[in-house]
Amino acid sequence: MLELRPITPMIPNAPASSTGRRQQNAIACEECRARKLRCDMGEPQCTTCSNLNIPCIVNTARRPRGPRKGHVKILKARISTLERQLNEHTEAQMATRRNVEGGSVTAAQPVLDAEQSLNLDLDDRCIDGDGGVQCSLNLSEDNTNNYMEGQASGALTWSSSVPSVDLDSEWSKHIESLPDSAYFSSTLSLPGDTVPNSTSAWPMEIGMQPVELDPSSGVGYPLLTGPPPVQMSALERADLDDLFFERVYVFAPILNQQRYYARSARELDTGEPFACLQYAMRTVAASMCSRFKGVLPLLYEHAHCILNAWEQKLPDEAVPIELVQARLLLAIYEILKTNPRKGWISASRCFHLVHLVKLDEIDNPKSWKTSTLSWVEVEERRRTFWTAYALDRYANFVNGLPIILNDHMVLTCLPAPEAAFRRQQGVKTEFLATAMDRINDKQLSSYAKSIVVVTILARCLSHHSQCKVEGIIHPSSEQSLVRHRTLDTILCQEVRVSMTAAYSDMESCHPEYIFTKMLAQAAFLVLFTALESVPHHDLCREYEKKAFKAAETIHSLAQGLPQLGCFRVHPFTPIALFICADFLRSHKKLNRNNAAQFDTICASLRHLAPVNNLAQMLEFELQRNTETFSHCSGHVTRRLT
Repeated sequence: MLELRPITPMIPNAPASSTGRRQQNAIACEECRARKLRCDMGEPQCTTCSNLNIPCIVNTARRPRGPRKGHVKILKARISTLERQLNEHTEAQMATRRNVEGGSVTAAQPVLDAEQSLNLDLDDRCIDGDGGVQCSLNLSEDNTNNYMEGQASGALTWSSSVPSVDLDSEWSKHIESLPDSAYFSSTLSLPGDTVPNSTSAWPMEIGMQPVELDPSSGVGYPLLTGPPPVQMSALERADLDDLFFERVYVFAPILNQQRYYARSARELDTGEPFACLQYAMRTVAASMCSRFKGVLPLLYEHAHCILNAWEQKLPDEAVPIELVQARLLLAIYEILKTNPRKGWISASRCFHLVHLVKLDEIDNPKSWKTSTLSWVEVEERRRTFWTAYALDRYANFVNGLPIILNDHMVLTCLPAPEAAFRRQQGVKTEFLATAMDRINDKQLSSYAKSIVVVTILARCLSHHSQCKVEGIIHPSSEQSLVRHRTLDTILCQEVRVSMTAAYSDMESCHPEYIFTKMLAQAAFLVLFTALESVPHHDLCREYEKKAFKAAETIHSLAQGLPQLGCFRVHPFTPIALFICADFLRSHKKLNRNNAAQFDTICASLRHLAPVNNLAQMLEFELQRNTETFSHCSGHVTRRLT
């Protein structure tokens, strides 16, 4: 109940004793409670309300303190229930152990029974009106008890905790976390003396059989068997496969489509590395379409767990190429669809796998043996390496992470033309160093040309960092000027001749063409920024026009991105947009059009943010840096005035 007292005329410094006091056991008024002040409980108004000339409201119907009525009884009932369940579980543990010791029941059977009841229904009835997929997990009480028995016997287990997105930065709070689903953290345990290392894995069948990697190698790896947790029809799997080659293949062309479908047509065991690769492929493909949003967390979790299980079991020299490809695809998925910072960590793990299997030395005759492999199999390995190579550079562009795959040490030829790869027609290509030095005029494929441009941009960023260091240690050194002219010559030649010829058979609105052209123009911006840190003002003013022309080109390309659609845009296009936007933000005073261009590029990043968490992160960083820059500029202006 609220009690309202009339407002009295405000009298400055009026003593509280002149108006009387309420009883000592009374409570403070609402205004004093809100301001955390000591209320003198004056009548008809306290001193605070009188000075503020506001009504003095006292709430006399406040709820009493202490536990709610019946709360203690509810707690006692829950404790009793937990004690009863604990006793039942202990009895089940003892019974299961006796059965296992007697040999009547296998330890893995209860878990397999529980797994078979975990069905994901993806028929037409589960598709909602928005095109999304509603997933239902049916786990009966009997099978839950079976799982508890299997857990007691030392078989596969999973925890009830659901891993959440890492909140180590502010931008992560703006990313929607994955829906609650069956995230399982389990431990592989074999009966007998063999106790594998614990890993995060979906429940699988415990039995393993050795399978040879290669007829001539004699190295074996365990075969993981058992029904997959995600039950999908053949039509749904085919739909995801088609979606992969339609949308994912554009930026990760690591598989030959004809060869993949031929392998998929054969009945393969679900525990083979190729099945692991299929889960990774379908995970990335499902993320490129809103129709499979419901099943996406399950696909990712299962692919992630069996990858971890394989890596725990295999020696480094026996890692199949399918597992490297699966790890690469999952790293791309994490960067684009979950948490980019965690995705870069997974990508670095993939880069080390690339080193272990020597994908950077495929065409080195002294270290690699490809006689038992067909040309298309070798080409798939080359493309896997170059996709990882590009991802390594993207990590350097975004986070400034050190480059792991050194371009000066690569002995793997550039990818073959797309037409030859599709027809499985062997073509001889050149090395990256040869293409960079322009030793011959051999025409490169569009994918190979994008790798050359990515390499040039990475070298420009490295040059920019070296200029900062040399400006402090050796201010009078001319090395920075020599590097700048060399890089500018290579870049201008690529933009003027090579890029135009490589993309002559490609539409100007093709996502790969737009992305590669943006990266080339971004390299001009980086070179101009590097010149600002060295004492070559004449050259800096001369290069300024070239930099602003490059920014205008990126701005024009960004205006056409909405016409492609969110899912067709190259997913790493936000990197080039971010480099350009950061340049425009820091050079607003040099060109009157920079502010409008900056707003357009920020709008392009916001357009991609709903389907690309990398774009969301970069757009957030850009806005935060802009606010900081504006605040600092305003602060300096106030101080000067």
